[in-house]
Amino acid sequence: MALLVHLKTVSELRGKGDRIAKVTFRGQSFYSRVLENCEDVADFDETFQWPVASSIDNNEILEIQIFNYSKVFSNKLIGTFRMVLQKVVEENHVEVTDTLIDDNNALLKTSLCVEVRYQASDGTVGSWDDGDFLGDESLQEEEKDSQETDGLLPGSRPSSRTPGEKSFRRAGRSVFSAMKLGKNRLHKEETQRQDEPAVLEMGDFDRLATRLAEGMDPDCMSLASVTALTTNVSNKRSKPDIKMEPSAGRPMDYQVSITVIEARQLVGLNMDPVVCVEVGDDKKYTSMKESTNCPYYNEYFVFDFHVSPDVMFDKIIKISVIHSKNLLRSGTLVGSFKMDVGTVYSQPEHQFHHKWAILSDPDDISAGLKGYVKCDVAVVGKGDNIKTPHKANETEEEDIEGNLLLPEGVPAERQWARFYVKIYRAEGLPRMNTSLMANVKKAFIGENKDLVDPYVQVFFAGQKGKTSVQKSSYEPLWNEQVVFTDLFPPLCKRMKVQIRDSDKVNDVAIGTHFIDLRKISNDGDKGFLPTLGPAWVNMYGSTRNYTLLDEHQDLNEGLGEGVSFRARLMLGLAVEILDTSNPELTSSTEVQVEQATPVSESCTGKIEEFFLFGAFLEASMIDRKNGDKPVTFEVTIGNYGNEIDGLSRPQRPRPRKEPGAEEEVDLIQNSSDDETEEGGDLASISSTPPMRPQVTDRNYFHLPYLEQKPCIYIKSWWPDQRRRLYNANIMDHIADKLEEGLNDVQEMIKTEKSYPERRLRGVLEELSSGCHRFLSLADKDQGHLSRTRLDRERLKSCMRELESMGQQAKTLRAQVKRHTVRDKLRLCQNFLQKLRFLADEPQHSIPDVFIWMMSNNKRIAYARVPSKDLLFSIVEEELGKDCAKVKTLFLKLPGKRGLGSMGWTVQAKLELYLWLGLSKQRKDFLCGLPCGFEEVKAAQGLGLHSFPPISLVYTKKQVFQLRAHMYQARSLFAADSSGLSDPFARVFFINQSQCTEVLNETLCPTWDQMLVFDNLELYGEAQELRDDPPIIVIEIYDQDTMGKFDFMGRTFAKPVVKMADEAYCPPRFPPQLEYYQIYRGNSTAGDLLAAFELLQIGPAGKADLPPIDGPVDVDRGPIMPVPMGIRPVLSKYRIEVLFWGLRDLKRVNLAQVDRPRVDIECAGKGVQSSMIHNYKKNPNFGTLVKWFEVDLPENELLHPPLNIRVVDCRAFGRYTLVGSHAVNSLRRFIYRPPDHSSANWNTTGEVVVNMEPEVPVKKLETMVKLDAVRRVGRGRCRRCPGWERASGCVHRPL
Repeated sequence: MALLVHLKTVSELRGKGDRIAKVTFRGQSFYSRVLENCEDVADFDETFQWPVASSIDNNEILEIQIFNYSKVFSNKLIGTFRMVLQKVVEENHVEVTDTLIDDNNALLKTSLCVEVRYQASDGTVGSWDDGDFLGDESLQEEEKDSQETDGLLPGSRPSSRTPGEKSFRRAGRSVFSAMKLGKNRLHKEETQRQDEPAVLEMGDFDRLATRLAEGMDPDCMSLASVTALTTNVSNKRSKPDIKMEPSAGRPMDYQVSITVIEARQLVGLNMDPVVCVEVGDDKKYTSMKESTNCPYYNEYFVFDFHVSPDVMFDKIIKISVIHSKNLLRSGTLVGSFKMDVGTVYSQPEHQFHHKWAILSDPDDISAGLKGYVKCDVAVVGKGDNIKTPHKANETEEEDIEGNLLLPEGVPAERQWARFYVKIYRAEGLPRMNTSLMANVKKAFIGENKDLVDPYVQVFFAGQKGKTSVQKSSYEPLWNEQVVFTDLFPPLCKRMKVQIRDSDKVNDVAIGTHFIDLRKISNDGDKGFLPTLGPAWVNMYGSTRNYTLLDEHQDLNEGLGEGVSFRARLMLGLAVEILDTSNPELTSSTEVQVEQATPVSESCTGKIEEFFLFGAFLEASMIDRKNGDKPVTFEVTIGNYGNEIDGLSRPQRPRPRKEPGAEEEVDLIQNSSDDETEEGGDLASISSTPPMRPQVTDRNYFHLPYLEQKPCIYIKSWWPDQRRRLYNANIMDHIADKLEEGLNDVQEMIKTEKSYPERRLRGVLEELSSGCHRFLSLADKDQGHLSRTRLDRERLKSCMRELESMGQQAKTLRAQVKRHTVRDKLRLCQNFLQKLRFLADEPQHSIPDVFIWMMSNNKRIAYARVPSKDLLFSIVEEELGKDCAKVKTLFLKLPGKRGLGSMGWTVQAKLELYLWLGLSKQRKDFLCGLPCGFEEVKAAQGLGLHSFPPISLVYTKKQVFQLRAHMYQARSLFAADSSGLSDPFARVFFINQSQCTEVLNETLCPTWDQMLVFDNLELYGEAQELRDDPPIIVIEIYDQDTMGKFDFMGRTFAKPVVKMADEAYCPPRFPPQLEYYQIYRGNSTAGDLLAAFELLQIGPAGKADLPPIDGPVDVDRGPIMPVPMGIRPVLSKYRIEVLFWGLRDLKRVNLAQVDRPRVDIECAGKGVQSSMIHNYKKNPNFGTLVKWFEVDLPENELLHPPLNIRVVDCRAFGRYTLVGSHAVNSLRRFIYRPPDHSSANWNTTGEVVVNMEPEVPVKKLETMVKLDAVRRVGRGRCRRCPGWERASGCVHRPL
């Protein structure tokens, strides 16, 4: 299973200094924390773990190196210890004390004490103790006080567990994967101000990589070997999702344009052909051409839609040729061609140009080709660029076979195939009639049946088929198959499966599921035809309580994100390629419904009992509309936990044992009889007690949980298909690590840090090792009878893809050089997209978890968490990313109420701890909670160890002061019609919030304001709070004249924590300003430059806190500026602007631009150009040069952008915005005096325009030259290929 190395002490060291250890096995290295000011003994007491996929060989070597750590210079090697693992393999536990050797293999006096344990993957060496999984109460109490999230340590008994083992770090964690809510610090002296034990800065990485490379070529070095540094961050909090997008399904504008040019080789005699063009339900016809088999039309059709993207891309485009509608033929079909809109939209530039559509007869699949239609098809959405393709010569266009209307990779000769959609049964359907109607039926006819009449309807390629109706059944049984006949591969990407309720007036959708054919097939050489199941698929939609007018009915149709579990459907899919030469073959393509062979109940897997536990640690930012009545939170998984929707509690199913079924061999089958008895009486608690919110400020409320945190726990029963979720989690972990590494590389390039190519090599090494790890872990439990054909084929496909990806990553790593890093970065993005695609499992198992906020027995807002993210596993890579971690959730409004601006506002913020796993694994469900609590159990659970608590009471409380140093924001969203905003920031922490001042008419506000939050009470261990504090939420708003706040964006931050016994001194304090990316939905909306520090208030009170430097700003009122040492050092800059003119200004509100003016703004200062009095006659400015002075930070990376606006000055003092642009970086415009001493110095090519005498450039004065303002529209200089967006041309005015 794993190799564990417990490094205890290193003794007889020479001198005094900082020590760091490096432990290497199988080429992967991990670093210890830095021990400061060590003398002759270094007490590391740290444990490192390597999960081993293959057995350790007797000849393999473990290496430990001890270094003198230096923040400035390269670390100096003290000595090395190497150990052959033969005895470890034989005995599984060895403790060694031995001396180190130097570079010349000479013995040193320095000695090392290390303990090594080995657990073989096949169980031949060592054994898992019961206590490691189901241990006694004393062990759990001990682990409760642990400083780490890991509660599992193989190969040791509780009584012998050492403190080092209790705090061992998970191996393989990248230093960049620590929760880094802010970007890398950009200050020049950042390497001296960082917290060394937690994270090494990039300069340290470079030095470590250089030292470890031992003289290698710099172009071959990477940062992979040092990014596995262990940290002192407990990592008990998962990274919050900052991109809070409104519910999907928002309508958008689309336009489908189709040009029917001509038709060729139409089959038939004496034809008068007409072409019918259909898009969805809309039809249009060309004119009739008489007596020809090769008609020429050149007719253009436009279809406009205002629907959601999912609906739009599922619409079918159908091009049909019919005989003229005369009395004899009555519109007889010659042939047709169809594809979905999504196929067109996925093409380059969203169009097919001058392509030939192949016509076939759907009523006679053996008839063959019916002709060709030449056409153009284009799909344009709002904001898409329309590009006219290059004109091909006539010879190319006449090549029909070479210009078919087919996507790349689809063969020209497609075969007919049958698609069998097998519908077996459904479970958990909601009520579909009101209680009033139920009472009427019961009163008059005594009917007391299930009030739903379900059937299944399947949509595919413009056709639909449906099963029979099962009367009055919440658990209908069909065993039917819907058969479609279409060409293969089909030009339709998705199949829609919908459970509907039959009604005499109007059938209503209960739930919808989409089958993406790309995810259940593989078109490669070793691919497979589409296949699925038999498997359960979960359906989500509106809430389950029935109303006559369901405002969220669109969710049941598949439009938008479902807000509740609706039902689950067992289905299967198979494809059969037809032999059209077979005379017995049915030639029609009409949809058929047939009986399907029933399947056994156990075909989807053994039914297991799952346990979901949750603890609510904080509930804040509750919208003021919900603050007047008590609030409760409900957690559901499937129908389990759903209490207010009128369904009775689901009964525990009794799984049937199929003859010959294999019993699952689980590592954790040692649950005792006592525990089984306890679990039998365990009644689920899915809701928190009602509590009335308290006021936070005039906009938000919070629930005063204080030291008592309510808990929920739910028992549920599902087929055990964890292997699917585990494999998806492994790929998600690889993708998350890759995405984080690529973001690091992009940030290094953006901020011009040194050696981004080394970091990229490290990312590729991590990718390669992650792919290798997947190959060793994924191929498990393949002997289960519940494994479907898709499971087997997907596993083969994923293993081939990841094996190939690992090899490509190795090859690509060797090609990464300084000048190729950008190109290779783009290639790595393709790896990321492929991993995300492969990780999406099409066969569901456990439904998602929903958290609802309820008030007055009504559902207000919700959050949805995928169950795979919460799933527990003893293998770290298989563990869900949010399992046993505190997750920050932002609740949002359901359905259409969550669209638009309402979708960006937070209804409530939760700090929620979640754990999901098998009930027999639940011994460690509390292992990731912040320490320092006592369990409060229900009466029936008193004295029972494994009985979950109903609440947690924290016995330790720490008091803090938060200082939020809000310096500046940049590139904010323009909320006003003037192209500017009046921004202010609101900072939330725990149950307090404060606002900065409002700065008028700017997109780059410099607040320079410190907000102080006093008497913040945090519950838990002091050291844990230092390492892993709660997050800070910062929201940016625009203040309107009417007092309304417009949301502009949101970001998160983590404060730097100082405990009362720590000194306020470098390297951690004072904190340095960091950039935090602001998001508005999924879009970036600027950056925030700020710093946050959380200071513990000790026994002496606030007197021990560092003093607040600087007086209150008298000019702005009681506002405290950002203290010196945190605020950047400013210098005076002079920005000179050379105004040429404006070109190609478009109309604004249907009015022409007549008197334009350009406004330049930077850091609150600016200048206006002269007004052009008649734009038509003379579009050039009268005054060419203007300038202004501004205070900017000396650090050029902290410079705010320069904003350029063009306004039209209209009558009566009105100004209309024409366009705007932001120059994000001024670095390339900074004037630097030339070095006259350089050999190649010359002045040729330099253009200097200055209307005033030359001003001597002093040390603190720098000139920025902008040779032209940005053009508005698409104008260009007639002597240049095109104006640059900001720099412009240097020619004379036109």
